[in-house]
Amino acid sequence: MSFSHLFSPAKIGECSLKNRIIMALFPTKYATESKVNPKITEFYRARARGGAALIILDCPCLDYPRAYKGPHELRFDMEEYATGIKELLNVIHKQGSKAFMQLNYPKERVVGQEIAGAREKEGGWVVSLANAMSLDEADEILEIMANGAGKARETGYDGVEIQASYGDLIAQLLSPVLNKRSDDLGGTIENRALFLTRLIKKVKAAAGRDFPVMIKLVCDEFVPGGLGMDDSRKIAGLVEDAGADAIVANAGNKSTKFITIPTHESPPGPLIDLAAQIKRSVSIPVVAIGKINSPDMADKIIGQGKADFVAMARELVADPDFPQKAASGRVDDINRCVFCLEDCAEKGVPGIGRCCTVNPFAGLEYCWKVSPASKKKSLLVIGGGPGGIQAAVIADKRGHDVELWEQSDQLGGQARLAGIAPFKEEMSEILRYLKHSLNKSNVRVRLGHKADLTEIIALAPDVVIAATGSRSRRPPVPGIDSDLVTDARQVYESRAVTGQKIVIIGGGDIGCETADWLAGHERKVTIVEILPKLITGMKKIPRERLLSRLSEKKVDVFIETQATCIKENTVRLRNKDHEELSIEADMVIIAIRPESEDSLFQALKNKRKQVIAVGDAASPGNIGSALRSATEAALKI
Repeated sequence: MSFSHLFSPAKIGECSLKNRIIMALFPTKYATESKVNPKITEFYRARARGGAALIILDCPCLDYPRAYKGPHELRFDMEEYATGIKELLNVIHKQGSKAFMQLNYPKERVVGQEIAGAREKEGGWVVSLANAMSLDEADEILEIMANGAGKARETGYDGVEIQASYGDLIAQLLSPVLNKRSDDLGGTIENRALFLTRLIKKVKAAAGRDFPVMIKLVCDEFVPGGLGMDDSRKIAGLVEDAGADAIVANAGNKSTKFITIPTHESPPGPLIDLAAQIKRSVSIPVVAIGKINSPDMADKIIGQGKADFVAMARELVADPDFPQKAASGRVDDINRCVFCLEDCAEKGVPGIGRCCTVNPFAGLEYCWKVSPASKKKSLLVIGGGPGGIQAAVIADKRGHDVELWEQSDQLGGQARLAGIAPFKEEMSEILRYLKHSLNKSNVRVRLGHKADLTEIIALAPDVVIAATGSRSRRPPVPGIDSDLVTDARQVYESRAVTGQKIVIIGGGDIGCETADWLAGHERKVTIVEILPKLITGMKKIPRERLLSRLSEKKVDVFIETQATCIKENTVRLRNKDHEELSIEADMVIIAIRPESEDSLFQALKNKRKQVIAVGDAASPGNIGSALRSATEAALKI
């Protein structure tokens, strides 16, 4: 497992790179008052130290204040802002990595009133620049972007990546379906690519011929009438002729973001073939991107000549040390991204921002360090789910004496069931990694050992961590205890489904994923949800994909509706207008939010000096919240 192709040096233009791994842009939005802070610095220090050859950093505001997005966006138009970026670049360079600045300009502009082509946004009006800007305005934006590239070189970046994908300004101009212009920037392929090719030439003029320019190119929009491979191969040739040094073969637009940012639903490496086609059309390096999360896949992409580099963002958020681990053959030590888009997307997690479900340190590198404990203590961890395992492993790394009890005969808790629903198989990787980490530790594990209060008190550990999870709960509905009714956990545990008419009470993620799993096979599934929307806690891309599958499977949905009675294979419902109806059911599955299983914690908290509840035992949430609460607890002991 040497992965010799992946770890061979290469160049993009005049920029020498130690291996073929590029960290694609991960817009952290961590900036405060538009300045680099320790959170940003330590996040990228970890990725550079982990071995990524090149890191793509977000574009600072190029047109302040007209195109300013707010204090989460970096600035470098004044030295007080540029100084922090220079220091960040020094940190990256000292770890042996290079850094490109993504070069981009907002696709929309705020207008004072409703005009032709404008749309409402956040109480105001915005207009799409791709179609609304005049040729003079286009020239002005080109100058702004070119000057931004010159500023990037002056600041210390090693190159720029021009954003020509993701449905942003340049991608819209390239698109035959989104570009509605009839002037020099619309119509033919050459015209639609003119803004991009002119920009490349202007960047080279402003920043120097030897300053690398990489293009993140939309190669297929995957929409009817949109940009496809025939056109994108021609655009790639135009881009090369204009002086570009490399092309990232991306895909999708704002309406097909699930392709740009692949989810569970996507197979691994869905865009590799696009890169291979572009590589056959140009002589400059080509970068493959999109759900590349194993060193074996990455090495084969390079070795088979499908691309010259691979780019990954979420995998390096999940495990910054992915490159080093792969290079040293420690593949089992890699903490794999599971592509859940839970904690890393949109605004991320309240109080943290964009972080990671499987890596509790992501976004917290600046304040969380695994360092030796000042005093070695004896720890007893009760519960072998994700929170319990994580707390035990981190405490052990800090030098504590740790024992873990699990009442069942296997580790994992609810994580054992996480990979059962459709397209969720990758979720099982979380438990694999946790168990692997536990096996490498000094933690003593006792399976089939139910915690007993008397035994715990007699053992007298210095610290008890209660990682006892959560328990299902049932709403106070007449008939809820009938044989007709079960809960989602029991269904996943037993895989037993009775009858063809299934009613699921609860339209959150568990309820809807259960419906996705059970619908079809001549079964009729109905979801009953008391809120106005289904799966309100899920991020937009996976939510839209799941709702689309439920629609395809003809799952019936009742929102703003509650069950009032369950009797004789019938569920009675009442909606917000107090209208009542009945639906037949062979089986009723309860899938509402669980409650903490904290009875042991409550019994112990006044009997031992230090008792800490973590994970669902503290507050029911997703796996990411369980891992973070467990990590925090173990770091404070």
